[in-house]
Amino acid sequence: MISGSVRIALQTALPSADPVAPFVEGELIVQFKPQVSLQSLGRLSAAGVELQQVRLLGLERTFLYRASLNRTDTLAVLAELQRRNDVAFAHPNYLLFSQATPNDPQYNNQRWHYEAIGLPQAWDIETGSSNPVTVAVIDGGVVAGHPDLAGKLLPGYDFYSNAADSGDGDGRDNNPEDTAPGSDYHGNHVTGTVAAATNNGLGVAGVSWGARLLPVRALSAGSGTLADVADALRWAAGLSVAGVPDNQNPAQVINMSLGGPVPCSHAPALQQAINVANSRGAIIVVAAGNSNVEASTFSPAGCSGVVTVGATNAEGNRASYSNYGSRIDLMAPGGEPGGLQVVSTLASGQYGGKAGTSMAAPHVAGVLALMKSKKPSLTAAEAISLLKETARRLSAAQCNRPSAGDCGAGLVDARAALQRLNTPPPRSLVLSASPNALSLNTGQSAQVTLSIARTNFTEAVALSVTGQPAGTTPSFNPPSPVTKDSTTLTIQAGNNPGTYTLVVRGSASAGGQTIEAETRITLTVQQPPTTPPPAQNIQNTRIYFDAVLRETPTLSLLLDFNPTTITQTGTQAPYTRANLSTTGLVGYRISAWKDVNNNGTQDEGDLFGWYRVGGQIATVMPDASNINIVLEPILSTTLTREKWLRQMGYPAR
Repeated sequence: MISGSVRIALQTALPSADPVAPFVEGELIVQFKPQVSLQSLGRLSAAGVELQQVRLLGLERTFLYRASLNRTDTLAVLAELQRRNDVAFAHPNYLLFSQATPNDPQYNNQRWHYEAIGLPQAWDIETGSSNPVTVAVIDGGVVAGHPDLAGKLLPGYDFYSNAADSGDGDGRDNNPEDTAPGSDYHGNHVTGTVAAATNNGLGVAGVSWGARLLPVRALSAGSGTLADVADALRWAAGLSVAGVPDNQNPAQVINMSLGGPVPCSHAPALQQAINVANSRGAIIVVAAGNSNVEASTFSPAGCSGVVTVGATNAEGNRASYSNYGSRIDLMAPGGEPGGLQVVSTLASGQYGGKAGTSMAAPHVAGVLALMKSKKPSLTAAEAISLLKETARRLSAAQCNRPSAGDCGAGLVDARAALQRLNTPPPRSLVLSASPNALSLNTGQSAQVTLSIARTNFTEAVALSVTGQPAGTTPSFNPPSPVTKDSTTLTIQAGNNPGTYTLVVRGSASAGGQTIEAETRITLTVQQPPTTPPPAQNIQNTRIYFDAVLRETPTLSLLLDFNPTTITQTGTQAPYTRANLSTTGLVGYRISAWKDVNNNGTQDEGDLFGWYRVGGQIATVMPDASNINIVLEPILSTTLTREKWLRQMGYPAR
């Protein structure tokens, strides 16, 4: 008699889906681990549902899948995917929205919002024509025929993939025209603020007169999906996207006046797209969001590697709707729905006002274009540092928050920033963490890449961390002080569940000056599940005892066509198998299979395990005990019983 137990391996928790954030029902973004064979992933089974692969995203080993599911069923399938150990991450295809509050056009005077950031004086220093900068606007598309955009537009692309509501009758194509039914021309409004033709005796002025505009459509009628936005971001930065011609005009500055109410930690596909765009030198400016809440709860506003911009009104105060908090870098004019608004281009030949953080962000994108036009060698770290150093800080009362820091460095000052470019760049330090939000079980640890951007100094940076869970000690590799441009920070979860804000501080001494910076990481520690969810119930697991008659010169088997079936529920159960032959054989090879998707085949999405010793499939005799088997999700690389038998020419069942 052989006896032992069979149990389901607990899987490391991945970030769960945000419970309230809007997403496309039935659509999931899945990134697989490097060892997985991508050829096997055209179809994906999970929780008894067959998912169809829609397309490969620009990110490595990342696909968009679709099935006909409601919201509840989508989340159930997602939970099953997140438990698979071949999945690097899985999350819904979140919806992102333009961050504007539309209103009827009623204002045609731009002076209030341009004078607020010192633009008339800045234009005396630089108009953006010295070394024209390419600025991409990822939004709802452009109205190419608008006279104030004549001669300004580079060949863009339409990444909005849902032909049903795009208004142009097809999906992705090389025409980024705003064709959305009933469009409010949000994308054209943002585009005009960045760089409408200026000093031409017509319409409105753009912030950067000489900037070249790269229109990239990823929204329609004010919304779009994370999958489309992530691809659009890669393309705008000059990176390849499957099925799309390469961008011949990579953007130095990218404006994304869009977002959704989901933390960036729940949208790793977006963070990865930001990371690779940053690696190409692109400066990414994003709207903070219009919900009067913490900007860190929105994406991309809460992501690392972006310049997050909140909105002010004509009185110089934080606008009533503007998000706030530690992720705000700068403020810029956004107006109020019931007051003075930002005026820019709308439909062809038309102009009007809008209010929102969508309107604030392109002010900053335009100022960055002015700065890089004046100094083409300007790095992202130097530019952001200059903008923060020269910004006019808002008081706590102006920010309408307990702390003025909730409005970042303050209101951007274009004149002061450009004037500072006339002097040697100040020594500055910028720290950024990727990821900047983690979710770990107690006892786990994770690694974060800490980027160190120095301006005008090369000395080592001393690093420290505060705010970590009690009893844990974060460590850096290479250790502090760090002479390189990055280091890996290892964070331990400890044993006390809760939410922690880790503050990473850096300090360097150069030329008698102390240069300091900090960045923050949100760590959520939770108790690991004591049992897997119902989808991983041990019940109906089949245990096979295949007899090995001889091993040489060829393997000869007597197959088990009547496996032992587990009837107990839960995550672990004992088993026994009596009346096994003891003569004329070498021993038994034992395997266990749970047909999760109930299709009668040992395939991905199911649970399977061999009895192994030292990692190798073991052969045991009929009097063996403590033959314990661990069930794990089947990967494309897993040697299941069916694969093993097919390799030797045996029938599996």
